[in-house]
Amino acid sequence: MKSNMLYQLKITLEEIKPPIWRRVLVPSGITFYKLHKIIQAAFGWQDYHLFDFDFGDVAVLIPDPDYLPGELHGGARELNAKRTKIDGLLVERKKCVYTYDFGDNWRHKIILEKILPAEEGRRYPLCTAGARHRPPEDVGGVSGYEEFLHIISDPKHPEHYDYLVWAEKDTNGRKFDPEYFNINEVNQALARLA
Repeated sequence: MKSNMLYQLKITLEEIKPPIWRRVLVPSGITFYKLHKIIQAAFGWQDYHLFDFDFGDVAVLIPDPDYLPGELHGGARELNAKRTKIDGLLVERKKCVYTYDFGDNWRHKIILEKILPAEEGRRYPLCTAGARHRPPEDVGGVSGYEEFLHIISDPKHPEHYDYLVWAEKDTNGRKFDPEYFNINEVNQALARLA
C-alpha cells in the first residue's frame, strides 16, 4: 500500500510472561479491519474468531446484526472496522486493546510508538522486531496456555505427545516451541497483505 506516513506499533499479548510481542510499521490511511489482518499475520493467528479494538468509550468491530449498537460493549460507541481508518482514534489516543477470540480472550495491547515517513521503495506493513510464538488457537486462553506449556515441557506426562501433535496445526508441522520467532516468516505473511 502506498502511503507517505507510517505508524510504528508495538503489539503485546497481555498476561503472558515472558511477553509475546511484535513491532510493526503500518501505513497511514488503512482501516481497522486491515489492521486486524496485519495483527493476524504478524502473530500467525488463523483469523477464524471475532475481534474488536477497545478504546474504552469507543469499540471498533464488525457489527453483529443480532445486537443493537452499543449492546455488546456496555453502551460504548461502536464503529465499523471496515469503514473506520486508524488515523483518527489511534493517532489521537496512542493506545488501545485488540481482542481476538472472545472465548479464549486474547487481549493485545497496541501502543503507537512513533509516526515516521515511509521509505521509498519499501513495502509495508513490515515487522521490525518481536519475540516468541503465540499460543495455539483454541488452547483455552491464558490459563489453558499455561497448562499446555506445562504438559509439553514434561515428556512423562500422558498427554505430552498428543498436545504436541495437536499444536502442529499452528506451526505448519513444526514442533511447538514457545520461544520460536522468525521475522522473515512474519514478513512473508505481511507481504501477502501489501
